[in-house]
Amino acid sequence: MPTKSVLELANWNEDQELTLLLSLLGKDVSHWQDKTAATQLREMDWVRFLRLTEHHRVVPTVYLQLKTLNHPFVPAELLRNLQAQYHRNTLRMLHLQAEAERLTRLLIAHGIRVLMLKGPALAQQLYGDVSLRTSKDIDLLIAPDDMDEAEHWMKEAGYASKSGEVRVLGSWKWKDHHASYLHPQKRVEIELHWRLHPDGGGEPSFDELWNCRKMGKAAGASRQVPLGSADNRTVMTSCMYTLGSEHQFLYLSAHGARHGWFRLRWLVDIDRLAVCAVDWEALLPMMRRYGGLPAGGQAWALAAALLGTPIPEPMRPVSATRQAHRLALSALAFMQASVPAPYPIAHGSGTGRLAPSEPLHSRALAEQAEAAPSVCDTCGETAMLATSGVISITEDASNDDHSPMSTATSCAPITPAVASSQVMTRNTAAAHQPVSRTYLLSLKEPRHRLWYLISRLFPSTGDSAVFPLPRQLHFLYIPLRPFLWLKRRFSKH
Repeated sequence: MPTKSVLELANWNEDQELTLLLSLLGKDVSHWQDKTAATQLREMDWVRFLRLTEHHRVVPTVYLQLKTLNHPFVPAELLRNLQAQYHRNTLRMLHLQAEAERLTRLLIAHGIRVLMLKGPALAQQLYGDVSLRTSKDIDLLIAPDDMDEAEHWMKEAGYASKSGEVRVLGSWKWKDHHASYLHPQKRVEIELHWRLHPDGGGEPSFDELWNCRKMGKAAGASRQVPLGSADNRTVMTSCMYTLGSEHQFLYLSAHGARHGWFRLRWLVDIDRLAVCAVDWEALLPMMRRYGGLPAGGQAWALAAALLGTPIPEPMRPVSATRQAHRLALSALAFMQASVPAPYPIAHGSGTGRLAPSEPLHSRALAEQAEAAPSVCDTCGETAMLATSGVISITEDASNDDHSPMSTATSCAPITPAVASSQVMTRNTAAAHQPVSRTYLLSLKEPRHRLWYLISRLFPSTGDSAVFPLPRQLHFLYIPLRPFLWLKRRFSKH
């Protein structure tokens, strides 16, 4: 089934702000040069466009594209706003990069193998520049058996566990996938992974990932920005290890699918990876072996429909299945439910469209980075679709990326401008969305689906937070598991 029908069925072509955003992300800006497009640009709701850009975490790409487009109908104030966010994000990414290198050197010095996930390393690998992608934290992947020693050195480096949860029995090694740490002075969050994904699904072992690792170059802390032009940079580089290209696709497609692709940034990653040196023939048996066909097909269908991503020949049969089409439509519903509404309703009656002279309020990336982590990180992914009446994407939700509501209502300082932008209508697409557990299970192949259901019977680190027990009594978490699970479920409601 053609991927174009995915977009047509979702009626996204009627949304001119989103259409412009997708064109800029797909680098297809030629359409906006003719007279018809000029009229559309004149009627664009630039306040909503800015909110969309921030929500999808694509400020750097959009800013540089609009700057290149240099269209007279693009407001100068919008460009100044995006430029300020772009520069702040660059400093933020360089700060994260320097800290990631420091921690990596520390762990390697004590014999712990480390792979970099996402963040500045992925930005350099896919975009060639750390400033072209956003990130809120640092993700490091280590072998499960190194977790205790790595945690010790994390504490030596000044980091403290955010949750304080106790790892229960041995099930944490395959049931959970990361622990979060925070440096109180540097305000940097680290996610220390021992698995790529939660819920004990199929994935390569750390040894397999390590053997296929890729040495990537990423901009270090010595990067200099000339005063004359902040967009021209001289970069000093240093090396670190990242996932190999084939494993990178497995990881990024599964990660985006698990989160419902509610941020377009994840699809842009897939779009950039599509033109990298990937052995697509070798990837196909990996996807079959580790149950990555549903998420991979969904990723290709969405990227092709929304960004015009060319699908490599070996991947076309994966993206053309009915399952890939169905999952892509489900993801579009999640995206629509999380998108800011066209117009705020706090400015009186009528359409609510802001006058062109009104300021473009921004929930800037720097404000998100500088907000109190203890407030931001309690929201996590569980609030992703709260305003649309849809239950959370996953029971023990990971906060790999903050939800739209957690970013809007918790991370940014509450100013009159932000408060007014919070008073908005929401799209009603959630009314026909599938329940999230059904969606999660639909991403899994039958054998992994059965294992996922069985894994619900085993204790998790969340049980120790609900009902702390001495280590010698941890075996009691097995019979107590149903009661503790029910307690957490009722507490959420």
